[in-house]
Amino acid sequence: MNVFKKMFQKQKKDNIRKRDLSNISRGIDCGYLTYYINAINDYNNHVLPSALSNIKKAIELCDIDDWKIFAFMGNTLKDLNNYIEAIDAYKKAIGISETDYTIYALYHEIGYCYLMLKENNKAEIMFDAAINIKSNHPDPLEDHSSEGMDMGVYLGLPFKRMYINRANAFFNQNKLIESYNDCIKSIEYDPKYSNAYLLLSQILSKLGKESEAVNYLRTAANLGNSNAISLMRELGI
Repeated sequence: MNVFKKMFQKQKKDNIRKRDLSNISRGIDCGYLTYYINAINDYNNHVLPSALSNIKKAIELCDIDDWKIFAFMGNTLKDLNNYIEAIDAYKKAIGISETDYTIYALYHEIGYCYLMLKENNKAEIMFDAAINIKSNHPDPLEDHSSEGMDMGVYLGLPFKRMYINRANAFFNQNKLIESYNDCIKSIEYDPKYSNAYLLLSQILSKLGKESEAVNYLRTAANLGNSNAISLMRELGI
């Protein structure tokens, strides 16, 4: 599966700057780990500008090409709403990764950045890639166990989140049937996922099915979705 070439119209280059037994001491001596650790602490404490400064310094000093450093920078830039720069950092991370299976979440994060930039077709394509890579993982159970974040880097994402974000990209392009189907898929993974019910209410409202839309809106509110609760108050429901 050459997803990288399909997505970015170029081949991955072999990563020749890797960590091995012969350069462990060099990695310690170059000092990048100090900045990396500081960046992680800053990120965990929500001091994002300092985290970004430290991660850039870590990249400058690092003696290897480590996809996690660039992924971490991408997450920090994304959280700072610097979506274009974040996309570039994620692409660099993907370009030096060993396999797409380990970094499928980064395709999703690029999709999310495009979603925020209102480039919904590009977002859809990236969400497709993330979902397809995870769906075709040779060991789904192992993949599932890796969901979450570690040291500022996404190790994996739940299907429900990927499907709902693709549903939003579909909705923004007025692809209502596709958006509806992704919402249902998201609910299959988590019947209590309120975001999916909220988007279903918006889809059905756009289709003129107001009574069904209200039912889904009420479900989302009952599940604690703050946006649904606010909307119900505005509508006087």
